[in-house]
Amino acid sequence: MTHHGTVLITVILLLTALTAETQANNVVGSASVSVFGAVPKEIEDRARLTATAHFSEELQIWLRQEMHIGIDTSNTIRNYALRKLVERCLKNATESTTTRGRIWTLSLTLSESAVRSALQAHNSHYDTEASRMLLTANNPDPNAALPATIGALCAAMAKIEPTGASRGVNVNEVRASAQELLDRVRVSAPNTVIEGRPGSLPHKAPLATFTIDSIPLTGLNMVAFVQNGREFTRVATDSRGELPMKNYKVPFVHNGSMLTVSPDARSYINADRFIRYRDLGLRLNRGQELSFIFKIPTLTYTLDFKVFTHEPEVKIPPEFSNDAHVRKYLKDACGLVPATGGAAPDLRIRIGAQITKELYNELEEDGFKMTMRAEFQGAGINKVHQEVFEKRQRFGLSFQTGAYFVEASGAIREMIINALAKD
Repeated sequence: MTHHGTVLITVILLLTALTAETQANNVVGSASVSVFGAVPKEIEDRARLTATAHFSEELQIWLRQEMHIGIDTSNTIRNYALRKLVERCLKNATESTTTRGRIWTLSLTLSESAVRSALQAHNSHYDTEASRMLLTANNPDPNAALPATIGALCAAMAKIEPTGASRGVNVNEVRASAQELLDRVRVSAPNTVIEGRPGSLPHKAPLATFTIDSIPLTGLNMVAFVQNGREFTRVATDSRGELPMKNYKVPFVHNGSMLTVSPDARSYINADRFIRYRDLGLRLNRGQELSFIFKIPTLTYTLDFKVFTHEPEVKIPPEFSNDAHVRKYLKDACGLVPATGGAAPDLRIRIGAQITKELYNELEEDGFKMTMRAEFQGAGINKVHQEVFEKRQRFGLSFQTGAYFVEASGAIREMIINALAKD
């Protein structure tokens, strides 16, 4: 072999190795489905969501391995930062599809260099945002300074950097400024009882007033949680520094249940989910997190619960068609009790669920679909709510009907609380 031939082979091998290394460091999120024929848009959209979730997981692995950055996704501000970085990455990711036999795969791919560029742009953006908000943080009006400082802290903590990195805005200094402002907040809540009927406005609501430096603290964003940590509503202090709790209907909970109202930083950074102050490293030393107690009557109800199917091959278990699991939920979660002795109920409830067997030949899947409808009438309530619950599987597999109906029971419970929670 000539010297030129040896050089050519060496170059090809080097290029091949470099290409393989580059591909290996790509961040890729994929989702595969078995199809027969064209892929329906619904399945394509679902696959894209799955691929996005997989891309997020792969991005976290890349950050740990290549940048030595770990992200605690249980921390609300860190979780927000990751979602925003994923969003930025996907704007430049390449979407591709492949078909091997009947397996169709959708992939979202971004090269390592593009990921690094996205990370740099992400950090630059939030560093700029933090610096911009800090300009307002120096405002002598504490009503302007507090949200600006907390917003600056959110932005500074939304940067994704290795532990100990100190480029740009100093997080500890911003946090100290935010804590100093928070410690100047005072809360007056002489009454902590909410009285009224579930589903109606309270006839007695607590009065909680927030001040900072003896002036009303306005526009302080809060989020209210009822039992089991379910988000009830978002609220903000008004021009008098008061929480307008009288404007929110009493939820369906037990008498004596607690309503916890916590400061929420999401709006200061335009986040779509709750951001806890403690995840920002801030302490609520002055009673800024409040707890109220519900003093409400126990409402009675009648229930008309029907589950049916028109398909002989669908066998509905008796423990599901029986209304005992629904009644248990109405008692445990909603604080309702059955009407007795022929007395007129406070609330009439009708719940219907139709079970059908569905075939999706193009995907080689079948499954069960439950179409649900709930009606609530009485006690000033007139609501109708509908939802669908479906589970699918590949052809040829034995459908686990027991597991399906366990999940279907949960879907009915979720529909009930969704219906009662909506205005």
